[in-house]
Amino acid sequence: MILAVIPARGGSKGLPRKNLCLLGGLPLVSHAIRAAKKSRHVDELVVSTDDAVIAEVAAAEGAKVPFLRPAELATNETPTWPVVRHAVEQWEAGSGRSVDAVVVLQPTSPLRTEDDIDHCVVKFRDTAADMCVTVVAAHDSPYFNMVEVTPESAPFARACSRLMLKHSRRQDAPPVYALNGAVYVIRASILPTLENQFRLARFAIHEMPRNRSIDIDSADDLEYAEWLVLRSSLRTPI
Repeated sequence: MILAVIPARGGSKGLPRKNLCLLGGLPLVSHAIRAAKKSRHVDELVVSTDDAVIAEVAAAEGAKVPFLRPAELATNETPTWPVVRHAVEQWEAGSGRSVDAVVVLQPTSPLRTEDDIDHCVVKFRDTAADMCVTVVAAHDSPYFNMVEVTPESAPFARACSRLMLKHSRRQDAPPVYALNGAVYVIRASILPTLENQFRLARFAIHEMPRNRSIDIDSADDLEYAEWLVLRSSLRTPI
């Protein structure tokens, strides 16, 4: 079975009470819940939060909040995977059922749709991946226009990759993608030892369009997302 986990802690370093911020009249956590509930492949849904208000909002949306996340898993420094592991362990212990795969949906990617979730799950299954994540075509590329300042090169910058020396036009560089944070699908059996997803050999991606790939971390991001939502609502179908 597939369990969706929505990590939504109460604190936020960049944007206060971020997961409760309104977008199109709905809290960000509600957007994640509604997308998960519409998915054809998500069997169960749990919200992991340390915050009583977020728990109430989630429950009102029909999501399960069977536990409150411990404080040590709700700091600014807490990585994602220990939070997901805790949620899966708690859910399995409470339900008596085993999880085969986990879909992680961060509230800060509110423009993802149920189709984005389902396409990512299908790609995960079809490729027999350990993880499949949603991505967006990257504007910057280590093959074309990214530089770094290293201890050896300081105070000057140098190419991030020697492959940049081969490409003078973006069109000639291989396509690269950035994780957009919207959907992660993970094989449950790898969760106990997962620390860095980029070390996985079977790491698949599903591309999403740029206009649904915003990751909200600041007030400016939220304002831009509101503009995207408004533009979408005003667009006339052809």
